Amino acid sequence: MAARRRTRSEALEPAILEAAGAILEADGPEGLSIRRIAERAQVAPMGLYSRFDGKHGVVDALYEAGFASLTEELERATAAEMDPVAAVRAAARAYRAIALAHPARYALCFLHGVPGYVPSPQARASTGPAFGALEKALVRCVEAGALHTEPDVATRQLLAACHGFVALELLSMSPEPDGDRAYEALLDTVWCGLSG
Repeated sequence: MAARRRTRSEALEPAILEAAGAILEADGPEGLSIRRIAERAQVAPMGLYSRFDGKHGVVDALYEAGFASLTEELERATAAEMDPVAAVRAAARAYRAIALAHPARYALCFLHGVPGYVPSPQARASTGPAFGALEKALVRCVEAGALHTEPDVATRQLLAACHGFVALELLSMSPEPDGDRAYEALLDTVWCGLSG
């Protein structure tokens, strides 16, 4: 049996999270075990306890990383568009794209995708900034006269619609044969309701 290479101390956390994320996406939550994560990260199992206080801490860190990634993608999408309405649509598309690219991570963050896992208060606090970029784009829409709904209300309604669509899609419950086209139609309908 080959000797396990030793992971540098400063690289432990990223290696563990990368390993856990890869296992979650490939094998689902049932694949997440201290032993499998440690093997894949090439660290001693004790490393997971010393850095994350066990499996729950690792899942908490994945949850936080999921929201950080979503925040980054929404900020990137809205910053790329000068037109505020186009920025809102870009954010909605980015939301769906990240869900489809990382379905297990999305399920962890939004669909209780790891049985028995309850985010810690610290992890829950990390969700706050996630939709700030979308709300800022909606504020710009109000300022431009393209939206007459309160931005915080519009943010919640748009997210509810996008989340419902994406959740059905990920659970293979969507009756729509062309997801891209159906999602665009949903965005049209929601925007019509919000801006009317």
